Amino acid sequence: MKKLLTLLLLTFVVIGCGDKNATDANYVEGVNYRALATPIATDGEQIEVMEFFWYGCPHCESFEKPLHQWQKTMAADVHLVQSPAIWNDLMKLHAKVFFIVQNMADADKAHAALFQEVMGLREIRDIKLQTQKLAEFLQRFGLSQTDFERQLASAEINQQLAQAIKLMSQSEVDGTPSIVVNGRYLVLNQSAKSFEQVLDITRFLVEKEKGRLAEN
Repeated sequence: MKKLLTLLLLTFVVIGCGDKNATDANYVEGVNYRALATPIATDGEQIEVMEFFWYGCPHCESFEKPLHQWQKTMAADVHLVQSPAIWNDLMKLHAKVFFIVQNMADADKAHAALFQEVMGLREIRDIKLQTQKLAEFLQRFGLSQTDFERQLASAEINQQLAQAIKLMSQSEVDGTPSIVVNGRYLVLNQSAKSFEQVLDITRFLVEKEKGRLAEN
């Protein structure tokens, strides 16, 4: 991983129950967020909030709870997408595991548990050994090793991996967790003092996008 954008783990107000002036915040381009040089195409039906994450990133694991709490408060015309960050071959494996897990009946529990599992495997650099360890881990959630290996090599999973790599390139992300709003704006984590402020900047950008779309 190129670098972790360290976020200060301060006590914060639970999302949706706190700052009444959140939408009044005056965040600045180049300080709190950056417009992407080339916007990423989205489906256009809803405003997309995309989080780039890695299972081996402890900050990403810590961000999971506030992120999904905030997700529950989102308007009907906004949706959250999680996309795996990929900079090396091990992260390609972890990304493929994420896509496999999304097809499982117990997807949410397996996804949450994978952070600790992958962080525990960070000293193992051998991809084959990590693959075996992850296959064994997912058996706890009902996925057989045979099915795991079949999906890992499938055209569908490899297509999803290729799309994730493309998104990484377009997003200009260089650390995790990172948020891109509607394919246009990257939240600059270093400007935030807490996870709540990262999400406050995200809210600000969602409203900014709603205003832009209303004018067009």
